[in-house]
Amino acid sequence: MADSLETWSASSFLQAMSEALKFSQVKHIEQVTPGSPLTSGTTDFAILLSDAATLELTTTGGDTVTVGLPAGYQPIRCSAIASVSTGTVYALY
Repeated sequence: MADSLETWSASSFLQAMSEALKFSQVKHIEQVTPGSPLTSGTTDFAILLSDAATLELTTTGGDTVTVGLPAGYQPIRCSAIASVSTGTVYALY
């Protein structure tokens, strides 16, 4: 069985993301500089990726992992981003 996201068109993906973000609790968005703390000082955020990328991140639970993720909203709660292979990472909090 194929991943459901693989069968979506670009317009259906954008529509789904628009609906999800409309009801989310996001109040702020900030561009992440990997390896540096956020300028706001927050250490609990979800991420939005401009491109599919491999990230090294620390979860709010303290786990440090390297993970490949698709472009778009990622509901992983992070405290830090150490590196990103490509694109731009935004912190949502």
